[in-house]
Amino acid sequence: MNKFDHVQPPKTYQYRTNNVLIRNSFQFQCDNRIYFSETLHKDLKNQLYRFNVEILSPIDDYGLALDFNVVDKLYDEHIKPFLANQLLNDTLPAMNTTAENIAFWIWEQFEQYLPNGNTLYKLEFYENDRQGLVLTEAFMQ
Repeated sequence: MNKFDHVQPPKTYQYRTNNVLIRNSFQFQCDNRIYFSETLHKDLKNQLYRFNVEILSPIDDYGLALDFNVVDKLYDEHIKPFLANQLLNDTLPAMNTTAENIAFWIWEQFEQYLPNGNTLYKLEFYENDRQGLVLTEAFMQ
């Protein structure tokens, strides 16, 4: 006998019907060339980027928001192949691969693939431990 044997299904699964913000964190390493003018650029090798996404998600009948694993799978299937261990200039749209533009592209991918009823609310994107940028739903409208 274990300590869970007496536990029965609850009478109420959904305690509240509010939305919640779920947060997933990701990181990827890549190479990219960033342009500062037509002739001035910087090559970044093995650049490590980190980012967090916050998704506004409704609570379902069982008291659950969007499953973190669904968000991870979305990233793994639709975003990571274009970022991780890639030369971003070859895999992303024809743009300057700045942190700002990379973050915009990531935002668009999450927006495109999130299940209905869930909304990308915030993306924090970090170039290093001290510097980054933030996109919010309000900024992206």
